[in-house]
Amino acid sequence: MARFADRVVIVTGAGAPDGIGAAVARGLVAEGARVVLGATSERVHQRAAELGPAAVGVVADLTVDGASDTLVQAALDRWGRVDVLVNNPA
Repeated sequence: MARFADRVVIVTGAGAPDGIGAAVARGLVAEGARVVLGATSERVHQRAAELGPAAVGVVADLTVDGASDTLVQAALDRWGRVDVLVNNPA
């Protein structure tokens, strides 16, 4: 059984294709997680698309009030909960 099966994870700083956040998200999906990827640019949608239906990308600049709420709400809307947060400042 995958270590993160059915867990819902938010990963911030996941926009860069060769960055730590994207690598963490790939590993989590490979281990069965459903992942909300957050980043400050639209490229986060490409990272999510690369991971398939277990991932969703959200543009959220965490230096702006309310942006973290947007990430949490995306997880709640899609999967009904949040189990893990990977706060990866880029």
